[in-house]
Amino acid sequence: MEKKREESGQSPNPIAKGSNALSDLPPGRKNVLLLCFCLSMFIDAAGVSATFLMTAPIAEDLGVSTANEAWILGTYSMVFAATLLFAGRLADLYPPHRVYTIGFIGLAIFYLIISFMTDQYAFFVLRSVSALLAVWTIPSSINMIVQMYPEPAEQAKKLALFGMAGALANTIALVLAGVFLLASWRWYFRFITIIIAPFSVLAWFMMPRTQAVAEDLPGSEKWKRMDLGGVAILIACLVLFILGFTQASISGWNSALFIAPVVISVVLLPVFIIWEQKMPHGYSLLPHAVWKFPNIFPLILQASAIFMWFACAQLRIATFFQVALGDSAILAAVKLLPMGVTALIVGTLSQAMPWLITKPRFVQPVAAALCFAGSMLFAFSNGGGGSDYWKFMFTGQIIGTAGGMIVFIGMNTSIIQAFPLEYAGIGGSFANIIFQVGGVIGIAVQSGLLGTGNGTIQDWEGSKNSYFFTGAYIMLTGLIFLVWYKPSKAPAVTGPVVAA
Repeated sequence: MEKKREESGQSPNPIAKGSNALSDLPPGRKNVLLLCFCLSMFIDAAGVSATFLMTAPIAEDLGVSTANEAWILGTYSMVFAATLLFAGRLADLYPPHRVYTIGFIGLAIFYLIISFMTDQYAFFVLRSVSALLAVWTIPSSINMIVQMYPEPAEQAKKLALFGMAGALANTIALVLAGVFLLASWRWYFRFITIIIAPFSVLAWFMMPRTQAVAEDLPGSEKWKRMDLGGVAILIACLVLFILGFTQASISGWNSALFIAPVVISVVLLPVFIIWEQKMPHGYSLLPHAVWKFPNIFPLILQASAIFMWFACAQLRIATFFQVALGDSAILAAVKLLPMGVTALIVGTLSQAMPWLITKPRFVQPVAAALCFAGSMLFAFSNGGGGSDYWKFMFTGQIIGTAGGMIVFIGMNTSIIQAFPLEYAGIGGSFANIIFQVGGVIGIAVQSGLLGTGNGTIQDWEGSKNSYFFTGAYIMLTGLIFLVWYKPSKAPAVTGPVVAA
């Protein structure tokens, strides 16, 4: 394994020896901790997807203007995406069990406070803080899963379960939000607090003390390795990029509010890459050899398509059902339930048939083709009214979600395992940034394509064209993956991968 890493430009794992507190736990205790990790992943992803249904009632309750409605979702998604690598670095430099529990408990507290907010600006600020706390739980969870299950095949299965929790949140959270909207959006946040509280207590008492990768470094040296300069550049780059695409649907693609932030963010990206290369080895946010990691570019391209596919499917369909067809929020959520059921079935199958994840060369292009088929069914559904729901929407959700789950779990697992152990938290963060950026671009393009119809949600022509776009993009990334991905370059999966 170490020889393989050296040949690929990755640094050898300096701590891959002996055992650790997590891998030595009894199976029952491991299962409880894995459940806690999966729950945190579910809640973090639900923080975005549930907002699709809750945006309108939150805006009405807090007096948010139509022009500012995008910030109800944007304040969370921007902070979440922009601070992922920073949180990953924290989980690699400090004991991940502490990073995780602080984030998880803090999330419960802030969700409860948010549920009582009556001022829109206080809501925006607290949503940003909750996103910052939520993001702490992702890379720390990944770090501990990697340590807890050192055997590569089993590790891949557990990472697949972790990824499945996030994918399930994309649909089940819509149903949860729809149920609580029967009372108030505030009860959704209170319910999440009620769920988190006991599990955070379980995690606190059942989680042994874990060692950070940089356990023996003094505090001043850890701060140097935080790469705060790189963190600042990356946060500015991602915030401006997401801000620009968020404003595009409001102010237009020719507006300064779209062009200026995106142009600056595009300039900052090479600045960040150069900065990282200039940092001494071990002090940079990303490994110096990250762009030489096996198959990293086809993995990134394929990963960029999947949140785009899911976000565009769910947001537009949920909105159309409510605005154009007059469905209630709960009925719209129920009509999207086939996506959740399919996600659960396919995620379970990935445990019984691990080759769906571990043999991506041909599986991923087939999965991309399923997503394409789902997009085409959505495109020609005319919005899914009446019998068209069963002919097109229902079928499209099942076929597309089956492919989407395989793409999501496969890319999440493959990218994490492409990174060396000392960057385990960073690897998970890197994957999630690609997912989030793809989703933001997809939603912005979908909003822009409304203008190809009469500019309203009720006219399906603009939505139809958006599904042509998302379907074509994921099909293209699948074909590129088929040609570019080389199984012979994939990291070896023999021997333990575990931190001491």
